[in-house]
Amino acid sequence: MIRPIYLQPGDKVALVAPAGVPSHKEADGISKLLEAWGLVPSPGEHIFAEAKHTQRLSDWQSALDDEDTRAIWCMNGRYGSLHIVEEADYSTFQGNPKWIIGMDDITVIHAKLYSLGIESLYAFTPDMRAGMTPEAIAQVRNILFGMASDYALPHSRHNRFGLAEGELTGGNLSWVHSLQATRFAHHTRGTILFVEDSTNDLDLIDKSIRCLELSGLFQHIAGMVIGQFGEYATPDFQEKANNIILSAIEKYDFPACFNFPTGHRSENYPLILGADATLSVTSETSQLCFL
Repeated sequence: MIRPIYLQPGDKVALVAPAGVPSHKEADGISKLLEAWGLVPSPGEHIFAEAKHTQRLSDWQSALDDEDTRAIWCMNGRYGSLHIVEEADYSTFQGNPKWIIGMDDITVIHAKLYSLGIESLYAFTPDMRAGMTPEAIAQVRNILFGMASDYALPHSRHNRFGLAEGELTGGNLSWVHSLQATRFAHHTRGTILFVEDSTNDLDLIDKSIRCLELSGLFQHIAGMVIGQFGEYATPDFQEKANNIILSAIEKYDFPACFNFPTGHRSENYPLILGADATLSVTSETSQLCFL
């Protein structure tokens, strides 16, 4: 896998909207954040266009091809990436890969990048920025500027102990499930699979995780990282979601880290998808380290 070049002050960051229309407030907010980091925000010409896939594709292609752009931040993760992801030409981008940032619906784009052998950043979208903790925001900056740190988490009673090493893949659970029957299917043999989801419907979580189990996906993964479930849901909801996932994977022997702080909560830490990583889960702590 190829890791894009880390950012430096003065670098240009394109703001695009492949999955929903942002507000002007959200665009202004992320622009100010990027400027505070010493970067140059570059909003796409059509980021406020209502459901115009041709215009979104135009912005997407321009950002992919622009040699001065060093990162592309997707403005939100509602719905729409599926309409443009295969329409774009990635040949120039492959010769000059840049960081692509986003989550939720942007899982579709991450899957495309994974198929191209390019790492990407699963992180909050600008429409979520106001609710993020300073620590979560700082972690995004750290990764983009080449200061990625390891994650160490307290013990969770759902955890399954062990040590795994492999490429980190996955994203939004419903999209990981939906993409299984497509050319973007996550080829997970020997990988560490990450999942999270904003849905507040336990039946949808159960359906997605059971379908993944029936597809045979869990037979070949090296480990699993389970993030946060439910949009601003209660700890009780997370507990129920954890139990659903634990029930589906209990017959397999790979290590699993539950309650990883990535998802639709204020403590939403970024993950480098496609990166080689190690996952260590013990009775005391869980550690996820990027290699």
